[in-house]
Amino acid sequence: MTPVIHILDSHSANQIAAGEVVERPASVVKELVENALDAGAKHIDITIEGNGVPLIRVRDDGCGIAIADLPLAVIRHATSKINKIDDLDHLQTLGFRGEALPSIASVSHMEISSRPADEVAGLCLKLIGGENGEFSEVGCPVGTSVTVRNLFFNTPARLKFLKSTPTEFGLISDTIGRIALAHPDIAFSLTHPQQVVLQTSGRGDLRETIGAVLGHGIARQLIPINVQKGDWLLEGFISPPDLVRSSKQTQNFMINGRIVRSPFLGRSLEEGYHTLIPTKLHPIVVLHLHVPPSEYDVNVHPTKMDVRFRSEQALAPFISQSVYQTLIKSKPLPSYQTLRSSLEPATTFSTKSSPSSSQSSVVATNSENAKARGQFKETVAPLASSSPLKLPLRPEIVDQPKFFLPAQEQTRILESPVAEGPIQKASPELDVQVAQPLTHSTPPSEVSKISELEEVGVSRLDTIVRLDTMADDVLAHIWPLAQLFSTYILATDGDVLLMIDQHAAHERINYERLFAKFRQAERSSQTLLIPLPMEFTLQEEQVVLENLWNLTEMGFILEQFGERTYLLRGVPVQTGNVQADSLLRQFIEEVLQKNSTPTIEKLLEEWIYLLACKESIKGQDSLSLLEMEQLIALLGRSENPYTCPHGRPTMVRMTRAELEKRFYRT
Repeated sequence: MTPVIHILDSHSANQIAAGEVVERPASVVKELVENALDAGAKHIDITIEGNGVPLIRVRDDGCGIAIADLPLAVIRHATSKINKIDDLDHLQTLGFRGEALPSIASVSHMEISSRPADEVAGLCLKLIGGENGEFSEVGCPVGTSVTVRNLFFNTPARLKFLKSTPTEFGLISDTIGRIALAHPDIAFSLTHPQQVVLQTSGRGDLRETIGAVLGHGIARQLIPINVQKGDWLLEGFISPPDLVRSSKQTQNFMINGRIVRSPFLGRSLEEGYHTLIPTKLHPIVVLHLHVPPSEYDVNVHPTKMDVRFRSEQALAPFISQSVYQTLIKSKPLPSYQTLRSSLEPATTFSTKSSPSSSQSSVVATNSENAKARGQFKETVAPLASSSPLKLPLRPEIVDQPKFFLPAQEQTRILESPVAEGPIQKASPELDVQVAQPLTHSTPPSEVSKISELEEVGVSRLDTIVRLDTMADDVLAHIWPLAQLFSTYILATDGDVLLMIDQHAAHERINYERLFAKFRQAERSSQTLLIPLPMEFTLQEEQVVLENLWNLTEMGFILEQFGERTYLLRGVPVQTGNVQADSLLRQFIEEVLQKNSTPTIEKLLEEWIYLLACKESIKGQDSLSLLEMEQLIALLGRSENPYTCPHGRPTMVRMTRAELEKRFYRT
């Protein structure tokens, strides 16, 4: 029997639509609050009982609903925000579909009270399941109040899928918090049931709002970002690399005041933090992106949270570069206290408490002291008090320096005018090497030369390493003190103590050197001795054909060999030992997953990581003072001296205040 086509009644259509718009109580709160924002409200009060099913009330001081328009507000597709589809290109409101109120009303007991500013009294509309509307005149302030009771009373299956009360209310509070971050100029209040859970001032201070939502400790550490390019503006706050979380829950994206979910924005942010934080960790961000409404489509899902951009390939590098440059300019050097509190506590001393004392005393046993002395290799000694010269210590000269620099720079270092001095050896069990200070026995020409350099402000590092073609040295005033555990370099500028991971630091140096080498290399192909046959799926073949010009420019040589089969005859000359076919497969996967064409540098990145790691010094490698100076000098001239290519910090800072706090001197 042929099925009969018929038109659903409006009540059934609203209930079906409610399944998409009203997923759970948090969805109801979001839609009602966005309506209040569109009405121009400056104060929005939200009251929740239980998990939101018994009661949701949203009150605002907006423009209100005209008496003649209130009956239309609960009719499907009735809206005051657009007149035709072309209006979406100039959309200035959060809502526009005209589905929220009728969908909510169809699955609840709803009451709407509203009064415009030009009316003496307000009008109240009560509905049960979206039907049997009753109107009455009421006294109420200017604005609108929407009360939703017994949510999902006529759809019991939906009730069964709701989580526990704490979980559902947690989702509601998270939704309100994100909306508050998108509108710091609006005062929000969330009450449950008699307790104020969240309250913002509405003064327009985004950092203050972040403090109310995410916590004042986090708000104080965030870095402001404000970058504009044409009609695009990216502003808000991002976390330094040492303030990260294991989930993306604290990432907040807004477009023109609308909270959105966007894998594209998440990938762009991830690219901005690339090599600055370890993988599987995520930053805390509150990012507002302002773009013309015509450049994105919000009409993707009834919730209006999913968006698609029309120029993703241009917008992605704008976001990632803005984030990256902001982080680098902020000099994100992690402090000892931050890492200690956010990661795992590292206990160096044993803490013993006396029964008669309320405070713990920090003590180290003789055996622990002996162990520490055995792992601590001192490389400098204090100047003798009788010495009249206040000059820096000379670095010790080694026969086989580590290869921190290219060959030409090593030659320049070994030829640098630093006088050799005797090296004294301390007791064997302590393994202490001491570099002798400059004394009266130092040749007068050497003393004069160093004195002249000190007078004109040339740092010690410049007397050892001169890299005129590289960037400014951000660590120019840092000098090494000692090597700890044959792995970490202790250095200072006189005000702070730096603990530098020698492997991570050298890895960063090698990574940037190799990356620059690949970028400067001429784009050419190396022919494979034996061509590799590669078979693609239909989708993969389309990617290859659409990007054939880009692949050829990179250095890939492909020849069709049959149905969806190609011969790979050549690969980019920079690939080295990378398997030829795996690099092309990686290119195809990048295009399919991210909908963007990767560069050859991006494809070779993992291989460059591996090369940089293999060529770097390791932990347990002993360094001389000169080698440590070379390493610090090169690190300071890196584009990003603060993290290794894998995102781990290259150094940790301990300020004098933190040190005095550890010794209870404050």
